[in-house]
Amino acid sequence: MSKQSEQNIIQKMYKMMDTLALINSTQDLDHLLQLIMKAIKEVMDAEASSLMLLDPNTNELYFSTIEGGSEKVKEIRIKADQGIAGHVCKSGKPLIVNDVSKSNYFLKAVDKKSKFQTKSILCVPLKSRDKTIGVLQALNKKQGQDFSLQDQELFTAFANQVAVAIDNAKLYNMAFYDALTKAFMRRYLEAWLETEYARVKRYQTDMALLMFDIDHFKKINDTYGHQAGDFILKNLAATVKNSIRSADVFARYGGEEFVVCMPETDVKKAAASAERIRVAVANKEFIYEGKKIPVTISIGIANFQDHPEKTWKDFQKDADMALYHSKEHGRNQVTAFDESMREMKKAA
Repeated sequence: MSKQSEQNIIQKMYKMMDTLALINSTQDLDHLLQLIMKAIKEVMDAEASSLMLLDPNTNELYFSTIEGGSEKVKEIRIKADQGIAGHVCKSGKPLIVNDVSKSNYFLKAVDKKSKFQTKSILCVPLKSRDKTIGVLQALNKKQGQDFSLQDQELFTAFANQVAVAIDNAKLYNMAFYDALTKAFMRRYLEAWLETEYARVKRYQTDMALLMFDIDHFKKINDTYGHQAGDFILKNLAATVKNSIRSADVFARYGGEEFVVCMPETDVKKAAASAERIRVAVANKEFIYEGKKIPVTISIGIANFQDHPEKTWKDFQKDADMALYHSKEHGRNQVTAFDESMREMKKAA
């Protein structure tokens, strides 16, 4: 082996180690997968990279994340024994194909769909607890070079660590995040809120709590079906995430009800944020199977400095009463809690 080749391998190993350090520092699965794809392109000197995961329910491989090429490949599913990826998934062994035109495994349909011209592929299995959960692929080594056995060894070692990181992130996500909306689960929210509220009370800082739900959600489900309802929940959550700060805690409280916790936020700023969220949802086009579904939300706000409560549960009830007020007074609006609402709710 030449000194240049040795130096090249050493450089790749350093790049790989740097990437693994980044991968192991995040529990955000989507961000993690994107980091992996970018790393593959860089470390393997490839034009594109892809992660295909195995759907255990259908025994099909699907493109989970890609870097380079076309997003259209995400519409493709292949049987776990078809194509180069399927062969690697089934055999559990890595494979180099430096000329796909000479491979009996290569599926031309993928390139036809994506308009990407695949010339060479390095594909390795992703294994977790001795089970293959998917494959990693590097496509088209740059400058027309061939993928080598050294590339395969490096890529396989990388894939082994990636599988562990993905597995850990999945476990983290299962424990804390709602599977459909990717918002935090209620149990995480309540544990966080209990701790944060105690801190706010002790140091007399500030905090706002937004509670909202989807207006007439039952009617949406009854009219368009529960799959349409799930579609709206998922896309609404993504819209809200884009409208709040990274420091805010966003959670699905139950059904179509959500909560946004806003540390160090007074009622004026909270109301402005709530209005921004309301408008973003109202202006969002929710189109399911060619049908545009109008969606609005009603929001209630509680604020610590304006109405300090003894417990976080009482604080949450204030936000819930404000939400109730929004719904009872026309929906698609924002209401901040005030003491008069207690008597109004008792009278109701």
